[in-house]
Amino acid sequence: MKQYSIDPSLISLEEFKELTASRRMLPGRVMLQEDMEERFGVLKESGITHLGNLLSRLSSKSRIESFSARTGLSDDYLTLMKREAGSYIAKPFPLSSFPGIPYEYVEILKSRGIKNTKNFYEQVQSDQQQAQLAENTGIPVYRLKELFTLCDLSRITGVGGIFARVIYEAGIRSAVDFTNTELTTLLASCQAVIEKHGYAAGKLGEEDISYGINYAKVIVACDKKSEKK
Repeated sequence: MKQYSIDPSLISLEEFKELTASRRMLPGRVMLQEDMEERFGVLKESGITHLGNLLSRLSSKSRIESFSARTGLSDDYLTLMKREAGSYIAKPFPLSSFPGIPYEYVEILKSRGIKNTKNFYEQVQSDQQQAQLAENTGIPVYRLKELFTLCDLSRITGVGGIFARVIYEAGIRSAVDFTNTELTTLLASCQAVIEKHGYAAGKLGEEDISYGINYAKVIVACDKKSEKK
């Protein structure tokens, strides 16, 4: 069974350094791209080999303070590092966040313990599971497949309910599809979908699409590594 969020141990410290170096950072996170060789060297010397280690070491304020005192890396830097590392872990949200999913379907699924994107993605992956759920709930299989696709897209950081619906309507059916998309073509398709349906998606730009594509590439790479384990 595929997990909704990636296994952070599958992203090595070196891979995380490369991802951080290549990211277009928000002004508040530019510090993460300063003195990277030295700072990541300190992390490596501290026994951190992958993203899972890092998230564990920085899992609380007290741990950050302790790690800071031991390594000389500032609390501010480590706090930003925790946020950046955490951005690769998908955060589940309610199924009702997806436009176009009937309220009664959401309530039926909720009554069966399927309350959010993580629950659905991990419990209704296979054709057999979808067929069984359709039989038990009366929800058409095609709607369950649609919902599964939306949940898959929501694994990508920055893709919430509305954005998932927009890119779905633009023809994207998986994280893999997202990675293989030409940026300007997808942006034009998304803008057409937003105008047609009036989705409150805000002002979508090339940077938003690029941001999603880069995160999708990480998810696809981790999924492939996970399959080999």
